[in-house]
Amino acid sequence: MPLKLRILGSPPPSFETYARSLGMSIVDDAPDVIVAYGGDGTLMGAERDFPGVPKIGFRRSDSCAKCDRHADDVVLARLARGKVDEESLMKIEGVCRSVRLTAINDIIFRNADPRSAVRFNVFLNDMPVTEEIIGDGLVFATPFGSSAYFRSITRVTLRTGIGVAFNNCTDFLTHLVLKETETLAVELARGPATLTCDNDPVQYSIDAGDRLVLRQAEGAARLWCPDTLRCGECRYKHAPRRRY
Repeated sequence: MPLKLRILGSPPPSFETYARSLGMSIVDDAPDVIVAYGGDGTLMGAERDFPGVPKIGFRRSDSCAKCDRHADDVVLARLARGKVDEESLMKIEGVCRSVRLTAINDIIFRNADPRSAVRFNVFLNDMPVTEEIIGDGLVFATPFGSSAYFRSITRVTLRTGIGVAFNNCTDFLTHLVLKETETLAVELARGPATLTCDNDPVQYSIDAGDRLVLRQAEGAARLWCPDTLRCGECRYKHAPRRRY
């Protein structure tokens, strides 16, 4: 049976032509794998719309120089031959009132008004972590997402666990790393604040008295050929003077 691809994003016209020449078919329904052509944001949207279906990520050729191993035709040929590795990406969830957010990258809790800080209390497994905190909020990140906003605050990335970054807080707090079995709760003492997850355009409002619970989500994202999105050679070729 030919491999059935559902393509999301903006590949060049030659992409579909070459995929078909390798015996694969392009479909809208019941795909074997979702092709997320664009970058991390396209992958996040694909997982949000098609949870559980395997994904393979391709960087945009017009905005990312690729190494020889990750040129579109090379990766498509690997896919056609079935020479793919699969990695499970942890997902995290945040629950506040009736809102449930699920992310493969990060969940961001922050002040709704940039002129005014929020006040909140943090509890790890129902035990208080600190006294009341004043700041811009928190960033919760998976290992996959820890190279983004989380890293810009903490200057570190994660290999395991759930990262919690304290964003511009008055107390000198850097970050926490939760075990995958642990639960963290945030009680908002003074708002307003917002909740967002990954690159979902929807923002949720929360206010004083609301409680956000953060934990590992059930299930995981299935990523084929994970090296296509986390390749040091591609990054160096794209920006050789940048240090990663």
